Amino acid sequence: MINISNRLSVLIATVSTRRYRSLLEGEEYKDESGDLAEKMFINAGFRPIKRILIKDSPEMIRKAVDMAVAEGFDVLLFIGGTGVAKDDVTVEVVSELFEKEIPGFNILYTLYSEREVGPRAMSSRASAGIYKNVLIYAVPGSVRAVKLCVEKLIIPEARHLLMVYRGLKH
Repeated sequence: MINISNRLSVLIATVSTRRYRSLLEGEEYKDESGDLAEKMFINAGFRPIKRILIKDSPEMIRKAVDMAVAEGFDVLLFIGGTGVAKDDVTVEVVSELFEKEIPGFNILYTLYSEREVGPRAMSSRASAGIYKNVLIYAVPGSVRAVKLCVEKLIIPEARHLLMVYRGLKH
């Protein structure tokens, strides 16, 4: 069914092995980037919003994608796992699934990020694409990167991208 409401639903998946371990051990942890993304989406009128915490694991990342599809979310935002560390696998996992990749997302993120952090911006592999009617973003885990991505790239264009993909008038 082709449908898009004025309010897009969002699943926010924070990818952090350290935080996930703390969760399993019953310890407190902070997810400032996830908190910020949730607040920004709420302020922009996105609803409903659901949050999950997963570790840097291909299996858990795929399960989050399956959850987003099964529960009918419009947008899935992965926060973390986009760098060049050996355990940063978010981009590899989601890229394999994309039916339509949106390479301009990384280009714009890198351009904007370079203005703030200089050449270090090249180490982020932020990505976006669409899989089974879900617009998927993988963004760096820092608060500054999340703010930039959500504010300048995701909120302004998510609805339009989904409308075009779903064949709706835009």
